[in-house]
Amino acid sequence: MLEKKSSKESLMLKFIERNKEAIQNPIIESFLENDKNYELLQKAITNPTDENKREIDNAFKEHYKKIKKIKYISNLIRYFSIDYDKKIKKLNKRFSLTLDKEVLEEGNTTYKDLIETKPLYSEQEAYGKKLKDHIENDKLYQALNALTKKQLEILELKYLKEMSINEIAELIGTTSQNISNQHNKALKKLYKIIGSSDNGSESN
Repeated sequence: MLEKKSSKESLMLKFIERNKEAIQNPIIESFLENDKNYELLQKAITNPTDENKREIDNAFKEHYKKIKKIKYISNLIRYFSIDYDKKIKKLNKRFSLTLDKEVLEEGNTTYKDLIETKPLYSEQEAYGKKLKDHIENDKLYQALNALTKKQLEILELKYLKEMSINEIAELIGTTSQNISNQHNKALKKLYKIIGSSDNGSESN
């Protein structure tokens, strides 16, 4: 029994050594962090039947689909954040052009000359708003409501203020790893909620 176990471990070590570069790929690395997936790989290597190969192949395809969905949600949040900022700047520009128009009765005097002006919305004001204020997609908005206060704060700092994971960790007073984990958990939670919502609508 011990000899059999040792043989399996030896095969796994050889496989890992031969495929070291591929295993360091973030997608494969995250796939193998799951104990169940690691066991499936072990089975496929030590007992390479068609069924075992098919199991690991299907598991990886499912994992890759999840990664793509999470990436999509991350991009979706970023898109709405950037889109919101563009709208703010567009409103400011329109407001500024209006103020530059001449007041007919006053000749060359403009509205801007008559009143003390500020931008309609400052960038600081826009970034100071909550992430949910930037979201127009109903499913994403509802999913954001399911996040913890800390997870929502991390997303706001990352996507609204465009801070890095390290900068957020320094601001909050925790480790970069903790922030990274919380960020990933938040995206996975959004994926789970939006994914189940999509499946539900498809079945109707």
